[in-house]
Amino acid sequence: VHRGVAEVRAGATLLFDSVPESEEKETELKASACLNAVTSASPSPVAAPSSNGSAALAGAGAGYRVLLIDFEDSFVHTLGNYLRQTGALVATVRHTQAERALDDMKSLDLVVLSPGPGRPTDFKLSEHVKRLLDRKLRIFGVCLGLQGLVEYFGGTLGQLSYPMHGKPAQVVVKATDTSSRPTFDGLPSTFGVARYHSLFARRPLPDCLEETACLVTADSGEETPTIMGIQHKTLPVAAVQFHPESILTSPDHGVKMLGNCFKLRPAQ
Repeated sequence: VHRGVAEVRAGATLLFDSVPESEEKETELKASACLNAVTSASPSPVAAPSSNGSAALAGAGAGYRVLLIDFEDSFVHTLGNYLRQTGALVATVRHTQAERALDDMKSLDLVVLSPGPGRPTDFKLSEHVKRLLDRKLRIFGVCLGLQGLVEYFGGTLGQLSYPMHGKPAQVVVKATDTSSRPTFDGLPSTFGVARYHSLFARRPLPDCLEETACLVTADSGEETPTIMGIQHKTLPVAAVQFHPESILTSPDHGVKMLGNCFKLRPAQ
C-alpha cells in the first residue's frame, strides 16, 4: 500500500512451451483472491479442514532440524514450507553459504538439496554431497538434487528430447520394502506428480543406488520410463526427480513424502 493505493502483484513462470494468453490468465487467477477480498460484499464461508489434509500429516518431523540448501530455485520457500508442515525446524541457505551453515549448525537431522537450473556441476554439487556424507547426515534430493546424487555416486545423466517443465505425470512406486526404503511409505502405488526437468538419470544406476520410482509410461523418444526416485542401498540418502512441493503434486502426498525422509536410517 502506497499513499492509500494497494498494489497486487502476481506473476507466472515462462516455460519451454508457454502460451502467452494462458500465462496472462494465470496471473489474473493468482491475483483474484486478493482482489476479491477487497471487492466482495460478504466473506465466503470457510470450509472445515479435511480430516485427511496435510494438518493430519504434521508431526513426522517434530523435533527435527533441517538444512535446506537452495540451488537458486524459484520455489525453494514452498519446499521449505512443506518441510515445516511436518513439524520440523527448517533453515534455508543459498548453496554459497552451505558450508558455513554446516559448521555453524551443531545438530542437524536432515539436509535437503533443492531443485535448481542447469546441471549439478554448475553448483559443484558433488562437493556438497561429500561434505554431508562426511558428517553422516541424512540427505534428500529434489530434481537437481537427485541428479547431483546420481553423478556423485558414479552415474550419468541424459537429456530429454523434449523438456518437461510444468508437466503433470503419473509415477509408479517400485520400492516394496518401505521399512528400509521409506520415501513412498503410506502413498499410493501410483500417483500424480509435477515435472520440471530436462535432465534425467540414465540406467543402469550405480550399484550402490536403487530405483524406487519411475514414470508409468516412457516419454516420447525414450525407450524406458524415466527414473523418478532413488535411494542408496546402505546410506540414509534418497531423492526424487519430480517436485513434491508443486501444486501439481497432491499436497498431502508431498508433505507425507517429506515427512518420510526422517525415517531414513542414519549412517553408523
